[in-house]
Amino acid sequence: MRTKFNIAKLTLFVPFLMMGCSKVLDKTNLSAVGPDQVWTDVNMSTAYLNAIYSNLMPGNTSGSGNETDEGVPYQKQTNDWFRGTATFDSKDNFDMYFRIRNINILLGNIEKATFSQDDKNKIKGQALFWRAWAYHKLVSTYGGVPLILEAQTPTSDLTTLQHPRNKTSECVTQILKDLDDAIALLPDAFTDNDMGRIDKGAAMAFKGRVLLFFASPLFNGLGGVASWQKAYDANKAAKEFLDARGKGLYSPYSKIWDDELNKEVVMVRRFNYPQSTYFQGGLIPLDWSKDDVGYDRPSLELVDAFPMKDGSGWSSQARSYDTLFRNRDDRFYANIYYNGAPNQYLKGMRDDKTYLWTYFTNITNYSGTTGLEGVHNSITQDPLWSNSSFYRIKAIDKNIDKGTVYNAAVDWIEIRYAEVLMNYAECANEVNNTAAALDALKQIRSRAGILPGAGGNYGIAATTQPEVRSALQQERFVEFCFEGKRMDDLRRWKKFDYLRGLPQRHGIAVLLKAGQPDVSPLSDINTVWNRFTTTVITTDATNIAIKDQYYIYGIPKINLDRNPLLKQNNNWGGDFDPLQ
Repeated sequence: MRTKFNIAKLTLFVPFLMMGCSKVLDKTNLSAVGPDQVWTDVNMSTAYLNAIYSNLMPGNTSGSGNETDEGVPYQKQTNDWFRGTATFDSKDNFDMYFRIRNINILLGNIEKATFSQDDKNKIKGQALFWRAWAYHKLVSTYGGVPLILEAQTPTSDLTTLQHPRNKTSECVTQILKDLDDAIALLPDAFTDNDMGRIDKGAAMAFKGRVLLFFASPLFNGLGGVASWQKAYDANKAAKEFLDARGKGLYSPYSKIWDDELNKEVVMVRRFNYPQSTYFQGGLIPLDWSKDDVGYDRPSLELVDAFPMKDGSGWSSQARSYDTLFRNRDDRFYANIYYNGAPNQYLKGMRDDKTYLWTYFTNITNYSGTTGLEGVHNSITQDPLWSNSSFYRIKAIDKNIDKGTVYNAAVDWIEIRYAEVLMNYAECANEVNNTAAALDALKQIRSRAGILPGAGGNYGIAATTQPEVRSALQQERFVEFCFEGKRMDDLRRWKKFDYLRGLPQRHGIAVLLKAGQPDVSPLSDINTVWNRFTTTVITTDATNIAIKDQYYIYGIPKINLDRNPLLKQNNNWGGDFDPLQ
């Protein structure tokens, strides 16, 4: 059995901790552990910190693609954001203040602790990181929020707890200060059972992510607080530190999520069976799953974005979707499951000795109320098939099946070296170091198995700053698909006009030609591809009408009612400017 730092189920239960230090017959009230005692023992303080990890460390994304152009909705559905009917009550992240309060309690007590200064520094550094993380979640969503840096004393007079919003620039300044303070305290790396904790490299990488976000067009640098130069410097420093620690791009791309703690891992949430698992049912075809369906079915927009093996774009010449699987880069095969793909990435597929087939034997309506209408093939008798004909592969646990779908245990890599490299490249391009940006882009493409070509450009035709900017944006779409980054990218780049221009997400309908026999479960798609016809279909219930107003979300009414000092954002009818 593997032993690792698991945070998914760690909570602070001080009585149990104390029982481990007491004899069974001791006449001690084991439930009477005062809060001050937490700071007298490094194990109890660490347990308190572990609860913060449990609440804030991200896990495997499930459904994030449905909310962007990465994925298509379950059947024909379009969410409120894409319809343009969302309100300021549609996004409420203010429960983050409960997490911030717990962090502030730790920060207010840790220096009083009676254990070693080295242990105090490690705990404090991690807590500062998580406060920066929590505030970034709030500020990147709403703009400036009240900065509460000390745990407020409980009181019946709620007016004493109410604070006005700080400027966005003030909040980002504090986030960066917390990260700088954390970086100064954190060790270069944690080892043994502590692997997975936030170390110096993770904090430096996150600082680079924060500065990139606020340097981008949406917030436009906040008057210099998050300039492109500062973002470049932070990402360059993170990259160089991680390089020195032996971090880098891991090959092959298809094994990044399978080979735990490989050199690409910078920030990770660790899982293992049976102590720490999660549900992965909604991502897997229903033939080999249960209890949920319809998340992160890749869109045709995403499928089209993957380069060819020579680095050229799919749309660079006329091509047929009948053979969309030919000569793509390695990331395509590691992320996209298509009709008959020769990849038994699920235990159920291996047990049944079959591939996944998404074709229909009869289609009566290509644009029904809920999507395709007709008869699905009998080889894969999926009663709730993918509306795009594609399935997600990335970060799927290859060892679970219908009976163990709640036991997924694939580590979730929240920050990997590729992100640091791509963040560095984007910032380098914006400070007119386009050569460095292109070099980083070539490294990403080389690891993806793209051929260098005669000029060693890996199919990259971009040379000018605007062209390289577009190339980097396209590469992020592919490299980080289904990692929960796409919507933040579209927001910070102010690309909702692109979404509206689609104007719907698309998939394909694969139909067995009349007179052709069904394939066998393990037929070679390279041989039987010409038994099918392929038709492009729309997958939304209505055209995408997402509003520019949604780049920055509105403060939910329940929070405005609780705190009269809060002001609504000016893009939602208030007079608070979130861009300052």
